[in-house]
Amino acid sequence: MYTTVYFDLDNTLLDFSAAEDKAITELLRLYGITPNHEYVKLYSGINLKFWERFERGEIKREDIFEGRFIEFTKQIGAKVNTKEMSADYFSLLAQGHDTVNGAEEVLRYVKCKGYTVCVVTNGVAITQHKRIRESGLAGYFDFVFISEETGHQKPEKEYFDYVLAHTPEKDKSKILIVGDSVSSDILGGINSGIDTCWLNAKGKKAEIKPTYEIANIRELKGIL
Repeated sequence: MYTTVYFDLDNTLLDFSAAEDKAITELLRLYGITPNHEYVKLYSGINLKFWERFERGEIKREDIFEGRFIEFTKQIGAKVNTKEMSADYFSLLAQGHDTVNGAEEVLRYVKCKGYTVCVVTNGVAITQHKRIRESGLAGYFDFVFISEETGHQKPEKEYFDYVLAHTPEKDKSKILIVGDSVSSDILGGINSGIDTCWLNAKGKKAEIKPTYEIANIRELKGIL
């Protein structure tokens, strides 16, 4: 049925949550702030809200990076250079390339089955390319599409139009997108007429209904 699979990157193939936790922990230490679970959780929530606002078109991409640290440091009462803090965070985040459990197994499976494999991710190009390269997964990917390089982001239809224009398969009925984000991966796929597979590892509820829903990346083998 399908010939091509679009894989989201963060928390679908790479463990972004782990990378983020490590990066923020090290960042706080770098700035003389004692890290704790509440600070890490606070930053993660602020970061998520900024990306969701971006995906809804409420803010520009460049508003995310320092903006989240302005908000974060304000809430914890820290006085630092937030522009420098943002730059240091990117350097630390780029070191995080742990894979989601089962991700490489699934990638090996889809490549052996002959699918065209694409990465579709929002993010900073230099960071995402480094993480992909150092994860050891790069050899499984036929194409990598990062929002910074395409000029558009998920869930914008223009982003998916760009991917479609730069990959061999033009028949949308033969494409499946797999991702953990309802607001970017699933909504983007639906708006573009592409079948969707929601990796819902945390058992969340959503009004948007994907074509498929799985709790573990390995379940994708039963669909493909």
